[in-house]
Amino acid sequence: MNIGHVIKILRLQRKMTQEQIALEADMATSNVSRIEKGLRQPSQKVLQRLAIALNTKPSILYAASERPITDISDFLEKEVDEEKIEEEEEERDEQYINQLLLSHETQSVLKLFSELTPHNKTLMLEQLKTLHRWQNRVGQ
Repeated sequence: MNIGHVIKILRLQRKMTQEQIALEADMATSNVSRIEKGLRQPSQKVLQRLAIALNTKPSILYAASERPITDISDFLEKEVDEEKIEEEEEERDEQYINQLLLSHETQSVLKLFSELTPHNKTLMLEQLKTLHRWQNRVGQ
């Protein structure tokens, strides 16, 4: 099992440099290099940070490291595709639930709000807070 080899393959698939991974994982580039060469085994904490930097899970890295070297690249590509599908399904489910829970009026307000510029969103939020405070004072 060489988890460093898996990290290197995934990094290359992501078209990232060791420097980019090191920066994302908040570690020295030399440490990434040593891990990829198998000269150093990453701790659980380091592996978690590397997984986040590579936009995957430590369990995927471990599973890939148990595969024959010739299968690692294909395994990682397949796992990445499955993760994307899962994320898209979760997002669609969340959007569907939100649509069911929100009234038509609320959905309209949110749609209009989402189309505002960041500056106008800030102004709108300030106006809503002011209106809310005024409403509470008046007791309506």
